[in-house]
This record gives sequence, C-alpha cells and structure tokens, in this order.
Amino acid sequence: MAHTTTSASERESSRAGRPRNPETEKEIVRAAAHLLLEEGYDGLTMEKVAIRANVGKMTVYRRWKSRADLIAAVLDDANLAWPMPKPQSNSLADDLSILYRNWVAGMKGAGRVIPMLIAEAVQNPDLATMLHERFILPRRMLAVAIVERAIERGEIPDSADAQTAIDMFMGRMWYRQLVTGASIRVADEEKVIALLLNGLRGG
Repeated sequence: MAHTTTSASERESSRAGRPRNPETEKEIVRAAAHLLLEEGYDGLTMEKVAIRANVGKMTVYRRWKSRADLIAAVLDDANLAWPMPKPQSNSLADDLSILYRNWVAGMKGAGRVIPMLIAEAVQNPDLATMLHERFILPRRMLAVAIVERAIERGEIPDSADAQTAIDMFMGRMWYRQLVTGASIRVADEEKVIALLLNGLRGG
C-alpha cells in the first residue's frame, strides 16, 4: 500500500479546528516585538516571526492576516505590560512623579518598541494612525486626566491648560529619547515637576 506525504499546509489545515493556544499567541507577539527591535519595521515579516516563534507560517496567518494586524497586537501587548498609572493622591506633584517613573520604567521594558514605530510612522500614514489611535491617544488622555483632577480639587487654577502641560511634560522625555539621545534620569524628576507646577499655578 502506497504511503502519502502530508504537506505542512495540510497539517496546518487539519489543526484549524482546534482551540487556539494562548501561549502560542503570546510567543508569536513576543517574537514580533523582538524582531522589531533587532531588525526594524522593514525586517518584520510573517515568515521571520514564524521562524522566531518556532511555529508554522499558517499558524501566524490564522491569527493575524497582515503585518499591520500583528503590529496592532504588539501595541496591545505593550499597553497591557506597561499600564498607565491613574491619579492616586491629592497631590499633583505626587501623581506626576508616578507618571514620570512609569514612563522611565516602561521605556526600559515593553515600551522599547515604541520609538522605532514612531520613527517609521513619520513616513507611514497607516502606521501613524494605528499608533495614535491604539497607543498614544488613550495614554495621553489618561495623563491629561491627572492634571484635570488637580484642577477639579482646586490645587491649581481653573485657567490651567492640562493638555499643554502634559505635552510639555511628556514632550521633554520623547524629545530626549527620539532627538537628542540625552539620558532621561529619575534624578531630574523633581526639577522637571517643579518647573511644570510653577507654570500651572501661574495659570
């Protein structure tokens, strides 16, 4: 009796009805993030992700139809691993300190892929939109809420501009990260917050 050889694609298809393994999905997303860090946006392909995650290419494509879908999963994973702090006290200085340290810690961990995606987004409108809607805007709104809460409890004047304040606060860190390459030190925290608070209290 003749033996038939089952192709890789046929083996993948035969497993299509099985429940998806969450650990496999996590491993694929981690593999994508590592490739982004090592080879950049252009170096990220579904084939390379499959090899890095030690799965079949069809295993990747069954979960994410395109590179854009996979990058969206990387952003979601970064958001989950690097949650934004919520206002925790009756002190704007304390809440800004928590936000500052959260950013420094996040950029050493799950947030390491973000600068590379921001750089690519300058010439990639679709990626820019995804990055803005899925990562930057939701986090910015939470940061702005920290200042708005301080206005509501009367800690700073009603005339204080919460959105501009956060743009200046976070902008300093992103400018150093993306443009000058200067270090972002926890030791600078008090100086940065004091300058911001002086401006806010002045209205």
